[in-house]
Order: sequence, then C-alpha cells, then structure tokens
Amino acid sequence: MERLEQNKTDQKLALAYMELIITAFFWGLATVLMKKHIDEIPTFHLLASRFLVGALVVFLLAPKKIFTIDKKDLKVGTILGTLNFVTYALIVLGLNYTSASKTGFLASLSVLFVPIVQSIINKSKPSKWTIISIFLSLLGLYLISGINGTSLNKGDILIILCALCSTAYILLLSKLGKEIDDYRLSFLQMFTIFILSFIMVLCFEDLNLQVIRNSSSVLLLVGILGTGLTTFLQTKAQKVASPESVGIIFLGEPLTTLFLAYVILNETILLKGLIGSGFITIALIIAILKKI
Repeated sequence: MERLEQNKTDQKLALAYMELIITAFFWGLATVLMKKHIDEIPTFHLLASRFLVGALVVFLLAPKKIFTIDKKDLKVGTILGTLNFVTYALIVLGLNYTSASKTGFLASLSVLFVPIVQSIINKSKPSKWTIISIFLSLLGLYLISGINGTSLNKGDILIILCALCSTAYILLLSKLGKEIDDYRLSFLQMFTIFILSFIMVLCFEDLNLQVIRNSSSVLLLVGILGTGLTTFLQTKAQKVASPESVGIIFLGEPLTTLFLAYVILNETILLKGLIGSGFITIALIIAILKKI
C-alpha cells in the first residue's frame, strides 16, 4: 500500500517536472519573439494583449470553473496577478535595453534567490552548496554581462529586479495558491495583469488598435503558448513541486533563449559569455539537485 502511494507521488512529481520543462521552453520562445518585435509594439500594449489572450484560453478550457470564483479566490488571484504584472513589466521593459540571451540568464537568478530568502525567513545558515551556488552565479554574472560584447546596463538591472519579483511570486504562489483550483487561479492572475496593463496603456501609451492588428499573429502565439499555457502549467505544477524545484523553469529557459536568440535573432555570443552561462547553469543544477 505504501509503495503504491509512493508510486503515485513519484508520478505526480514527474508530471510536474515535465510541465515545468514545457513552461521553460515556451517562456524562452516568448522572450525571443518579444525581443524580435519589441520595437513594433509598445510595452503595455504587448502585456495587455498577451494576457487577455492567455486569460481567454484558460476561460475556454473550463468556463464552468471560472464562473465559480469566490472572494478568497479573487483576493489571492489579485495579489499574485499584481506581483506577476510587475515581473512581466520589468522583463519587457528590460528587453528594450538588453539582449534576449542575457535576459534569459539574468531572469533565471530567482532559482538562487528563493533558497536564500527562505534561509533568511527561517533564520537558518546557508549550506555550503548555497554558498557555492552564489559564488558561481556571481562569477557567471560578471562574465555574462559581456555575453554580446556589451557591459552591464539598465536593461540588465531591470531583469535582475524581475528575478527578485519572480522570487517573491514563487514563494507566495506556493504558500497561498495550493487550495485554489488551477483554472480559477490561472485565469484570475492573467485577467489581473490584463486589467493593470490596459490601465497603463490608457495612461502612458494611448490605445492603438492598429498596432495590435499588425502584430496579431505574434501576440496570439505568445498569448496562447507563452502566457496562457505556461501560467496554467506553472500554477498546476507548483502545487506538487517544491519552490526550489521550480528552478527547472529557470534552468531550461535561459538555455532555450540563448539557442533561439542565436538562431532566430542572430545575436552574437562571445566565448566569455558562454563560459559565464556555463557557471550559472552549474549553479542552477546544484540549486536543484541539492535543494538548497
């Protein structure tokens, strides 16, 4: 009986890891596509469009569940959605000033920030593996800051702030979201981001429907695969996987982004940038395997 229960647990965990890997791939693809079209679509037009599409995808998958949203769901979904909005806004703003390949790796630093923040909260000393991971990540950051022949810039700083917000999101999602249905929580998060982004469009960008029509194919692709699907899969998987293991997302995303940025955007990748990305990848692997 115990073995049967353990097998079920292992199967659920394996499925969660697969969902996170799929999420990583489509996040990387979305990052590259946004970089390719970042000059054509204003920041908050992009966010509003992709998250409206994402919310509609989840709604169409389970409309009956969406109509059962209650006050508790609304509160948690709004909090997580607002934090997620800040995270996505920072990454899109950062892409205006830095490359897609650097963005993928810098955003992945949240896998290291999560255990560090948890150590502070629990008032426990960091393990030797945490210290090793931090050292490798800092060394990798120093090298990767010149991955495309450019120095650390304001775009890189915005992406690092994005990683910090993502850390807070991961920890809060694990704490607050476990008792809420996956479809309801995913929908509420994305709809909150859409509302906040639309407000920013009206305040700072002036609504331009022609811009959205001109880029509709890209927005639909990013909205369906890189937003609706990924938000749902992360929300579902994180109810099974630990916050530390969510680092699989950030392990796969920078590698996907680096490869696709080279193939699709023809971004230059220097040797020291590859070495730096290697150090960060090793740090991320240690973080996941040792569950620091």
